Amino acid sequence: MNLVFASGFLVPQGFPLIEYFRGVQAHLQGKHQTLFPGVPPLGTSDVRARALADAIDQKFPNGPIHIIAHSMAGMDSRILIAANHHGLSNPGRIASLTTLSTPHRGSPVADLLAGPKPDGARRIIYDGISQAIGALGIPTGALADLTSHSAAQLPDVAATHKHIRYRSYFGAGRTGLLPTCFALAATHHYIRAVTGKDNDGLVALDSAQYGEFPQPFWRCDHADMVGHNLDTLDLGGFRFDHLAAIYDIISRL
Repeated sequence: MNLVFASGFLVPQGFPLIEYFRGVQAHLQGKHQTLFPGVPPLGTSDVRARALADAIDQKFPNGPIHIIAHSMAGMDSRILIAANHHGLSNPGRIASLTTLSTPHRGSPVADLLAGPKPDGARRIIYDGISQAIGALGIPTGALADLTSHSAAQLPDVAATHKHIRYRSYFGAGRTGLLPTCFALAATHHYIRAVTGKDNDGLVALDSAQYGEFPQPFWRCDHADMVGHNLDTLDLGGFRFDHLAAIYDIISRL
């Protein structure tokens, strides 16, 4: 099986000593053909979609492929399918798109940070979240494609390209007292306050759904989903078994 693992916003596929999808390539070696394409981590979805398509076409020029996309990569993939870059959305090419906590309806955090600075009580929240986001090294000006306005403009490929199977997975937060890592605590509480929904620190429940929506939801935060505990920098502590979760996805393709 040809599998493409598409990465989200900010973090490139290959930092020194860090894999975006931690340990997945080694876990699947000898079982499937895999691609972990590099795309511009701070690029627009249009630019990222083109880079994703180019990498897929080069690695898998023929035959069916399955895309497993984390976060913003799910939006990139929808744009790729709609544009039919390299003929990849023709029957017999992209067989399925599986998204992992993709903000298909946008993120309240992006709405807050990418728009005009709010006044009053929301300015206090804005300042607090801005500091938390800044600590992660995220330039808030690059979040426009993740806003609810931009998400509403995305092509609904599930309606127009029905020969492709669409599934989405959601991180409902960690078990125990703290639902997310410390770095995502402020954004988790903000999203909860704005939407009233469970969230993984960056994406809310209703935004993550696109196509089939398997349950139970994953008990992890946004970074845990691809194998990274931001509290301990992967040195210990809470560990979500993302390898088992991803293998379960593959077994259902």
